[in-house]
Amino acid sequence: MAANSTYIGAGTSLSSDFYKRNFYISNRDAATSSKRRNLTGSKLSLADGMALRRAVKKLGSMEFSKEKDADIRNAVSACIETYNNAITSAADSGDHNLERTQKQMKAIANEYADELDKIGITVNSDGTMTKRDSLFGSASLEKFENLFSKDSDFMQRTSSCAKRIERRSETLILTEQNQKKQQKGAAAAVAGLATGAGPDLELLLNTGVGKNVNLSL
Repeated sequence: MAANSTYIGAGTSLSSDFYKRNFYISNRDAATSSKRRNLTGSKLSLADGMALRRAVKKLGSMEFSKEKDADIRNAVSACIETYNNAITSAADSGDHNLERTQKQMKAIANEYADELDKIGITVNSDGTMTKRDSLFGSASLEKFENLFSKDSDFMQRTSSCAKRIERRSETLILTEQNQKKQQKGAAAAVAGLATGAGPDLELLLNTGVGKNVNLSL
């Protein structure tokens, strides 16, 4: 995982933690390691997908100038952490579509491994990235711009993957919510039968209970 270092410029700069919190504005718990374990897989991958898209958008709007040197490095540092989260949650999701997108992200990162290495970012075998602080803090901004500006092929393709993670996670969450509703309805129908209240045929059919059951009324 990337080390959480903050680079200080001559003027006022925003920390990498600030940028990361901003990326995870839709779900702040997903930005904290201790709280991530409390989130379900689909909610976690959704938060990571949204955060990574926001990270790409933010870097695309930034000015890669000497005056913004520290801000650029801090934003990229936060982006790497967000990227690592997205890679990890997609790989651990157990969902084929998310796992496939994670593999695509790994392939993209491997294509740019040499360029990333030149600014102090190592692409690991699992697809995550690790910063080497000395080179990361001293590499030229031009090299950062080539990789992380809005015109960068690397960032555009990464953003597309993040969008797919976001959409698939939304679908999974909706499916989970519908399943819970069906289970709740089925439980209510069964409870009605147990108490002698009589079966609610519409409820039984809508929840799937009784579709293959013959009832004597």
